[in-house]
This record gives sequence, structure tokens and C-alpha cells, in this order.
Amino acid sequence: MSQIKLAPNASGTGIFTIDSPNSNTNRTLTLPDATGTIITTAGGAAISGTTGTFTGLVDISAAGAGQIKFPATANASSDANTLDDYEEGTWTPTITSDGGTITSSTFTNGLYTKIGRIVCVSGLVTLTNVGTASGNLQLTLPIASANDNWGGAGAEILAAGYQVAVCGSGGKLIIRKYDWSSLWTNNHGFRFTAVYPT
Repeated sequence: MSQIKLAPNASGTGIFTIDSPNSNTNRTLTLPDATGTIITTAGGAAISGTTGTFTGLVDISAAGAGQIKFPATANASSDANTLDDYEEGTWTPTITSDGGTITSSTFTNGLYTKIGRIVCVSGLVTLTNVGTASGNLQLTLPIASANDNWGGAGAEILAAGYQVAVCGSGGKLIIRKYDWSSLWTNNHGFRFTAVYPT
């Protein structure tokens, strides 16, 4: 027969209490056949070192709760139903052009969110001095893309108000004018959003 051992800590002076609920029904608590920690914080339960399985609603809506933390480096899963990564932050890309050189530009409101394999990015790029730039506007990504088969939407919002196409090319985010004519005009600004796979 297995045994249950209560081992006191020689350095502690507190009293550890196991309290029964107000119930007229017999209850059974089955411990896992593994070493780990069952209770980690006051009022919170967790199992460390093993995989926990929940068969009902997992409610994290209480005040002071509502957070799930993932490791800085994703622990990738091959299971299609397993969420293995989440990350969010600010983003400042390197801004270049297909040809020539941009004399000066600014980038503001750069945000990104990664959920699983999908990244959503947004921002506002302003061409303060286009210099000799030509072709498409290019922005580096906060997280590398898996391919170039993705896109987004955007518009010039500071002067002319025209739409721009947003897509992936060469591992970068590309912005071009909707009719493929030149977008290289001083002080034009492009607000955009795009979604891509990793």
C-alpha cells in the first residue's frame, strides 16, 4: 500500500493547515505519479514539471489574473490544436527603396502581435525627403516571414489620400501605389496593416 508522508521544514515556524470543505459528500484528491508542485501561490493551483489536463472551463477572469505567459523562445509544437507562442511589442523597421536612396524618413506607431504562426504588423511611415528613391517602398519585418504569400492594406494619409498595396516580397513588407505609379513625393505618409505567416 502506498503511503502519504507529511514532511515538516526545520527552518519554518508557521503552521500548515489542511482544511476540509463544508460538504456532506466524500471527496477524493488523487495525486499525480510524478514529482512536482501542486500549489504555487496563495489561492492558485498549478502543476509544474508535468502536463496538466483540464476537462472543464479554465477561468482566468478573476481580478489579478487573466494572463498566460509563453517563453521568449517558442517551444514549437507539431500539433495543429496547440497554441505554442504569443508575443507583442513595438517595431521600428529599416526603410529602403527598390532603387536609389531615401534621404530621410520617419516611422511611428509600429506595433506587432504574434499568435502561433501568424504575425500582424502596423505602422505609419513618412517620406520626409524621398531623395533619389524609385520603385517600391521596402520595410524589414519584426519577425521573419515563412514566405511572400501574404498582404495587407494601407493608404496615404498626410496629403493625397490615395490607397496603397501592401504585400510581401523578398522577406520584406512592400508598399506600392494602387495604380503602380510613383509614390515618391516628399512628406507623404502611409499607414498600413499586414498579416503574414512565420
